[in-house]
Amino acid sequence: MPWCMRITGADVIWTKRTGTTLGAIVATAAVALTLVACGQFEQRDKRFYYRAFWNFALREDLKELDIEFNGVDFGHSNLYEHLLLTGGHDVPAIEDRARRETLDFIASRPVLNPNEEAIAPNYMKLAWKAQNTFDEAHALHRSTYDIYVSDVKDKESAIRKVLAFYQDSEYAITAKPLDHHRLDSLPYSKSFRRRFPLFNATIWSYHYLQVAVYDALAAAPTLEAKQKAVGPILRTYRGYLEKPPVEWTFMPLTAELSPKFAAQYPEIAHIFDNLHMLHDTISDILTTDVFPTWEDKRAEIYRVVREYYWANADATNPMIVPKEVQPHAPAPQPAGPGGHSGH
Repeated sequence: MPWCMRITGADVIWTKRTGTTLGAIVATAAVALTLVACGQFEQRDKRFYYRAFWNFALREDLKELDIEFNGVDFGHSNLYEHLLLTGGHDVPAIEDRARRETLDFIASRPVLNPNEEAIAPNYMKLAWKAQNTFDEAHALHRSTYDIYVSDVKDKESAIRKVLAFYQDSEYAITAKPLDHHRLDSLPYSKSFRRRFPLFNATIWSYHYLQVAVYDALAAAPTLEAKQKAVGPILRTYRGYLEKPPVEWTFMPLTAELSPKFAAQYPEIAHIFDNLHMLHDTISDILTTDVFPTWEDKRAEIYRVVREYYWANADATNPMIVPKEVQPHAPAPQPAGPGGHSGH
């Protein structure tokens, strides 16, 4: 892979010292070739989250839940970096070492969310646009939690505003329901969960926590009631971390665990479910032998993100479930440890 860092200070110094025509020609050619190589790099951009008075309400008023989400942020990045560096074959490196690092980080009770680029520098260089897709969807998650915990009166209007802001991004995940079971049937699908069932169940436990709290927060009228309402969900989540629910056969879905939220905001529920499916898809790509090189993996990650997950592909996306066949939202299931049967 070419690197822009090939334009070094040493090249420039050498040309100045010699002052020769040949040196200038060589240096100019090197710079020109490097600029061509740099043209292969993607431009990075980063969007600031939706600014509002409810920002950080979760951190300020419901710290116990906020701390758990900070721990969750570590898990995916740490996993992707380890999968990339080990080729997805070293079971102890993933199931024991990487998973233990994640559990230790969660247990450290971080008061701030971690810098994921520091956790997974190689993965971030490999698939930065995919990471930006995650970052913006995670920011939507955070905004909705903040709104539910804050004292904003018209919560629905506030949620519609952050949704519109999110959907204005080129990195926005489609708000239409994707055929998750079809996405789970690609030639390399299930590679990760079959090889690393414990870490996969840990990832799905994160997703349980991320979507299970919505209905509990919405139903509780006061901050004290919200703190009490999330208690059983946190205990269930921590139980899953101690005993990963390997018996689950599919990731938790928003309509199963927060059916009222999913009915009121179906677009957001679809975005979150699609986000969690994208996490599974990338885990499979980083694990499978179908794509043996980093460049192959990068190409497939960007293909599925561009063609299946981004909203700007809605007109041609073959994974969108047609309206006439969209299934009825499943009934909520008991959420106790091991009580979620999956699909």
